[in-house]
Amino acid sequence: MITRYVKIQIAIFTVLTLVATLLIVFYYVRVPQVLGIGRIAVTATLPAAGGLYPNANVTYRGVTVGTVTDVDLDPEGVRIRMTIDEDRVPPSGSRAEVHSVSAIGEQFVDFVPQDPAAAPMADGDHVPLALTSVPVPTAGVLQGTDNLLTSVDQQNFTTVLTEFADAFRGIGPDLGRLIDNTGLLVEEAGTEQNFAATENLIDDFEGFADPQLATSDSIRNWGRNLASFTGQLRESDAALRSVLTDGNRAAQQADSLLTDLSRSTPRLLSTTEVLTRLAEAYHAPIEQILVVYPMFTASSLVIAPESEPGIFRFNLETNVNQPNCVEGWIPAGQPGGPRNAMETGDVPLPANSYCKLPQDDPTLARSARNLPCFEPGSPPGRRAATIFECRGSGFSPTSAGRLTLRPETGLNNEPAFEPLGAIGAVSSPATPQDRMTLEGLMTPAPAPVPS
Repeated sequence: MITRYVKIQIAIFTVLTLVATLLIVFYYVRVPQVLGIGRIAVTATLPAAGGLYPNANVTYRGVTVGTVTDVDLDPEGVRIRMTIDEDRVPPSGSRAEVHSVSAIGEQFVDFVPQDPAAAPMADGDHVPLALTSVPVPTAGVLQGTDNLLTSVDQQNFTTVLTEFADAFRGIGPDLGRLIDNTGLLVEEAGTEQNFAATENLIDDFEGFADPQLATSDSIRNWGRNLASFTGQLRESDAALRSVLTDGNRAAQQADSLLTDLSRSTPRLLSTTEVLTRLAEAYHAPIEQILVVYPMFTASSLVIAPESEPGIFRFNLETNVNQPNCVEGWIPAGQPGGPRNAMETGDVPLPANSYCKLPQDDPTLARSARNLPCFEPGSPPGRRAATIFECRGSGFSPTSAGRLTLRPETGLNNEPAFEPLGAIGAVSSPATPQDRMTLEGLMTPAPAPVPS
């Protein structure tokens, strides 16, 4: 007869056995997963197996979401079959990348989403070859490393190591501080308040790197040109050393030159400032000269072509002369008025002598009254004979008949023409009476020698 104590023991052992069996079935053997309960099946095509094996883990953002159930050959490469938990399915269009967990070659499949907001994968979905990748074979890496080391010249490599040793000798503390500060920088960049900015910086780096890839040909050309430049420097080493050796003497000569120029440079700059202000004030006539002079030069080449020496082309045209203008001129018989053609001596040139008919006179007589006004402050479109009429009320025709010269002043009491005054600069003194002649105005006479 079984006692009550034994019955209790049997019941406890039965419960423990059931619990252990359930743990083995659901957590170790994973019978529901093996039977496909609560999972979906997904396939992918890989270019190569890459060391992947059945029962390898399948992860999504570093979290295990399934396992690899089969690895088999495919016409396009290698086809793998995976089962993924229904509640942790990656988005559609995700990449399937094979990576290694450790150095011993423990591979797994990691899903990398292209669009996290995309719909989840469905049962039977397939990841195409274009969205998969496998790690570089270790044998290929070792072979490439061996080829690289074999291609390095031993003597040059020794030279490089020696130069590196010389370069880093004695800077251990500085390098230590650099490494420490770099660690602090990385740690600070990974903090919660700076993580978003760091992530944006990494995401935006693609926009910076893509143009570099697009201009890779230009960068290669720049590298070749730099190599050519450094080669030329190597060939010109002697000349460069001579420049560096003689540079001190050249600098001393330049310093001496600047010292000598320091006395005259301020005066030159002040004069240049006056000329600049004058050119700014009278930019319109200067611009007109620059426009007309090329036309004048071109026409002179047509009139007297270089290819035909001794030839001068011109046209003669007969027409009826317009009536003469006598308003504003000195009458005959007075100094400065009309004289006999046989008289060729210089006489004082009276100022303010030009035709003073109205500007709209039907005779169309030409004179200084129709000159454009370029004076600063003059109204646009005004025409007048003097700078003062340009600035003042404009040209006024005379009604007094012929001009009468007062011999006591060569300027006939007219103010001197002072264009420098328009810009506030100091003008030259007025021309003396004894030099107010036609020849003196065209070619300034030499200043009188003091007795």
